[in-house]
Amino acid sequence: MANTQSTRRQRGSIRPNGAGFQIRVYAGSDPLTKKPLYLHEQAATLPEAEKARTRLLAKVDEQRHPKGKITVAKLLDQWMDVARIEESTRDRYVIAIDQYLKPTFGELQAAKLGPQLIELFYARLARCREQCEGKLEGRIDAVTSHRHECRPLSNAYLRKLHYILKPALQRAVVWGYLSSNPMDAIQAPPEDDPEPDPPSNAEVATILNDAWRHDLDWGTLLFLIMVTGCRRGELCGLRWQNVDFDTNVITVRRATGKTNRLKKTKTGRIRRVAIDMVTADLLKAHLARRQEQATAFGAQITPDSYVFSLSPDSAESAPAAERWSRGPARSQLRRSARREPVTESKQEAATQRAHGDVLGLWTGSRRRKRQQRQHKSLTCENACQHGVNNRQHCQHNSELC
Repeated sequence: MANTQSTRRQRGSIRPNGAGFQIRVYAGSDPLTKKPLYLHEQAATLPEAEKARTRLLAKVDEQRHPKGKITVAKLLDQWMDVARIEESTRDRYVIAIDQYLKPTFGELQAAKLGPQLIELFYARLARCREQCEGKLEGRIDAVTSHRHECRPLSNAYLRKLHYILKPALQRAVVWGYLSSNPMDAIQAPPEDDPEPDPPSNAEVATILNDAWRHDLDWGTLLFLIMVTGCRRGELCGLRWQNVDFDTNVITVRRATGKTNRLKKTKTGRIRRVAIDMVTADLLKAHLARRQEQATAFGAQITPDSYVFSLSPDSAESAPAAERWSRGPARSQLRRSARREPVTESKQEAATQRAHGDVLGLWTGSRRRKRQQRQHKSLTCENACQHGVNNRQHCQHNSELC
């Protein structure tokens, strides 16, 4: 009987391609489309191609036989348990994980989540947030009765998914589930181009007048947002000890979140913001009102008291979310809350000019007078009703008086 020698099919392929050789190795199937996936590499010589195939095969074997068989869903849950992130950020991450990451990769072993799968995932979301690949375009949803329209996921949200996966998989490396982080080979999606749309001077004046008519504290809060550029949470976390009336400087140290809990500012830095005399007078009038209210309840305002508070003694900061929801022009207020702040290093003249621009007033000869006459809604009478000393306000806006 003749001896027969069985031959085993060689894994991976090498074929001539241009001036070199192309290597292709089967790497499994796409968890969403079930289509086969391949790893490709190019080499100049045949010995280099053999080495490249060996390297790619080792990579595939590592994914098929990982050190740990933890799934992506389980890994994300464990990472969220140890991640040191703000509560509001955690809430947004949970939504992103439940809506996009777990439905796509939840049952997949973390070791099999490679760069190619992740980049295909980004590409599908960039075409349609439901990853329909055009198959549902124009169809009527049986539940909502709405016609499906492919809407791409924004680059900002794709970046959020990227910065969830990257630290989670890095933690898997530390825990011994993975030998390397596949996210190291992937570039984050590009940032969207900013499109700021701040309100005009006339719109700002209308917003402030309407706010002051409804609530003096609310109007003062909006005025400070306009002239300082501080975030609403930063102003709601501001204490009177952070306001220096001698140098007219506000020190922003902390901020409040949705649960009214103090936290670091968004940038994590302490900064000082210079204010002009009129803004200082408004804050002094606001302090006098708060002291009067506290006295009526048998309490007193201390340096530790919050500048904006719903409690009589100002011992608790005002919830930023609640303050924000008040007023008729929420969309305009959102846009106006990101104006360029006036820092202490700038000259006081520039500070006063910025304050004049916010009110729709101009400093300078005939143009100033013409603009002031056009904005008679900001009369001295209105401002003085909100606690501004009449003489000081008239000195600032002499043409209106």
